[in-house]
Amino acid sequence: MALVPDLAAAALYAVVVFLLFLGLLVVFVETIPSRLLMLMILAVVLFAAWLAWVGEIGLSFLALGAVAALAANHAFEWLTNR
Repeated sequence: MALVPDLAAAALYAVVVFLLFLGLLVVFVETIPSRLLMLMILAVVLFAAWLAWVGEIGLSFLALGAVAALAANHAFEWLTNR
């Protein structure tokens, strides 16, 4: 049985994870090196794919929300440091 069986609720939880994680990254993290960022994104995307493969699609949405926050933080840094 899935831990988060309702996909609509899982999508809302993913948005909350995205906003919280992005807020923490913007406030507390100066910069993440590009190679480390790429490695983190790849690792979490593979983890999300594994979660979806074993049937935990709701939890994979949460992992993808964290990946989106990492990418948005990098874009925010790039735009503000030009």
